[in-house]
Amino acid sequence: MKASERKNSFEKLWVLYALALFGIAASIISSQVYVQQYFSKQENDSRIINIAGRQRMLSQKISKLVLQINATDEPVSQEKYRNQLAQAVTLWEQSHQALLQGDPDLQVQVDNSVSIDSMFQALEPEYNIIVQSAKQLVEQLEFTTPNRSDSLLMLAAKILDNESQYLEEMDTIVFQYDKEARERVLYLEKIELLLLGISLVIILCELLFIFRPTVRQIRKTIKELIQSEKLAKGMARELEVLYNSLEASYQELAEVELVEDTPTLYAKTDATGRFSYVSDIFSGDLEYNVFERNEDLFSWLEQEGYSADQVENIRRRALAGNTWVGEIKATSESGDFIWLLAHIVPTLDDQQQVESLNLICSNQTELKEAQARSHEITREKIDKKVKEQRFRSSLILEGQEEERRRISRDIHDGIGQLLTALKFKVEAIDLAPNMPKRETEVQEAQSLLNHIIREVRRVSFNLNPSALNDYGLIPATKRFCAEANRLSDKAIIFDNETGFINRLEKNIETNLYRIIQESVNNAIKYANANEIRVIFSHNAHYLNVAIQDDGVGFSYQEYAQQPAPISKNGSGLGLFNMRERASFINATLDIHSAEGKGTQINIHLPINERVNGSYQSSTSG
Repeated sequence: MKASERKNSFEKLWVLYALALFGIAASIISSQVYVQQYFSKQENDSRIINIAGRQRMLSQKISKLVLQINATDEPVSQEKYRNQLAQAVTLWEQSHQALLQGDPDLQVQVDNSVSIDSMFQALEPEYNIIVQSAKQLVEQLEFTTPNRSDSLLMLAAKILDNESQYLEEMDTIVFQYDKEARERVLYLEKIELLLLGISLVIILCELLFIFRPTVRQIRKTIKELIQSEKLAKGMARELEVLYNSLEASYQELAEVELVEDTPTLYAKTDATGRFSYVSDIFSGDLEYNVFERNEDLFSWLEQEGYSADQVENIRRRALAGNTWVGEIKATSESGDFIWLLAHIVPTLDDQQQVESLNLICSNQTELKEAQARSHEITREKIDKKVKEQRFRSSLILEGQEEERRRISRDIHDGIGQLLTALKFKVEAIDLAPNMPKRETEVQEAQSLLNHIIREVRRVSFNLNPSALNDYGLIPATKRFCAEANRLSDKAIIFDNETGFINRLEKNIETNLYRIIQESVNNAIKYANANEIRVIFSHNAHYLNVAIQDDGVGFSYQEYAQQPAPISKNGSGLGLFNMRERASFINATLDIHSAEGKGTQINIHLPINERVNGSYQSSTSG
């Protein structure tokens, strides 16, 4: 089968398949629309039947109220029954009109059959007598006197005489409404079965006229492919001899130092640059034929961006018998850029004069695009790293500023206030001899001075604890917990579960200590905890530090992303600094917290493993 015939056959199958699907979809949509319309009609029928049944109830209620009015002489009771009768008559009259003409307020749409219309016509005399009599009775009750009771009895008799006939005829109407509703349901079932049958017929036709021909076509195509494969194998055997003869040429080309793509003869010109041959590859890349534009090689080069001086140099070099190599950024007919690594190779005649010029090119477009994409990705990565580094640097600087502010507050609020008090105390000492209060004032000044010394030691300890440099992480942490426990109203407990006593490198101990210090201070300030525990444990590979508190906790999801979000008031900066310190010493830091469930910070530091000696090798304590 020819390619055009095969294409037409598949297009025909596609059209048939689309029509089949459209038919199935149309039948499904039609059935749904039809069913929904009937459902709406069914709801309307149920409301009509309900209103028709209520008419019977209202007629009985009217008769009952008329009897109650005539049975009592009490003005209050008559007034009550009269109001109920007026309401019943109004609703009865509204419902009757709704059954005849429809009523938007009652959500009723009426399309009565001829049978029902004739029944309502037969019902009309009794209905009119009851309505008019009931209205007259209501009006007369407003001016009822004992001598008017005969008139009331006459109106009541009219209502009661016609009520039984009205009920019989109304029953017939209700039964007719119900019968017609059932008939519509049965009709809907038939329509659904019909639409189902149409869908099944469409599917059957699809199987017979689309899928079965498609299977036949596929089998035929497979058979043709098998035959083509046999022919291809035969042609391959015939070409084997040609491949063997070209092997030496391929070997020579393989030994030539080539750029990524194999150069190909794109075009050939005479000595003046007029094209005498243009390859299909060249025309395919440019999407047009240079023959059709009456261009020569040198004008084409100038058109593609080379200056007149550069083109002239290329011309002189080529006519002198020398090969020119350069990169050409050409533009295709559709406006796309094409990068060509071009060689203009002159061919000489017997007199060593240039006879023709050969334009040999390799297409470097994909290589250039790949390089451009690689450069773009690299630049994006570098920009991202620079932005992250700037962000981290700004946070580190902000952390340093926060630390400076904290030190300033400690000095101003603690040491500064104590020194001021000491100054006032010293100035208040009366140096006159034999003053009874002088000894007491000197003792108070000494007490203030001792307090100042302790405060200076505390600030110095927080800045750079000497125990950390002298004795290591465990003693410094233990002393910090004891000091924090003494100065705060919280229970700060230190627990070295596995007896870890090894020394680590100075920067590791410092950063671990700062993480612990930051965690405990945060728990004291914000957690509202009663107990804070600092727990050390270790094994052959890791040192584990846990800082636990039983405080209010917080929603850690707000700080879960890296780098941590920093709000305007600086919250989150401490968590960021702890992560940065942990990352700097190759440790992992996990935070587990929930509102009302306290907070636990876990630090896992590898020991006995470190590249370039950054960790000091240690053994189990």
